[in-house]
Amino acid sequence: MSNQEQRGYELVYIVQPEVNEDGLGALNERVTQAIVAQGGEIANTELWGKRALAYPIKKKFEGHYVLHRVNMPGSGLDEVERLLRFNEDVMRYLFIRTAN
Repeated sequence: MSNQEQRGYELVYIVQPEVNEDGLGALNERVTQAIVAQGGEIANTELWGKRALAYPIKKKFEGHYVLHRVNMPGSGLDEVERLLRFNEDVMRYLFIRTAN
């Protein structure tokens, strides 16, 4: 692993409304493990709970929102995004680079 500079990111993702609390915890654990495997660390996690979506996604009108504040090298984003993209429980996700 290259010794790249750690950058701050916010990762927000929306999980299917049918996923129970155990499933949500297991998904968060997989995301955390993927971030750590890429040389990153979770600074903060906020579970926003089940909320109404601004517009329907796959005929769903609500979902579980999760926010992770993360410090990791930019090279690790692709692997974490791959995990989120291929997980059927994740409806949408967004990585945002923070100004730190």
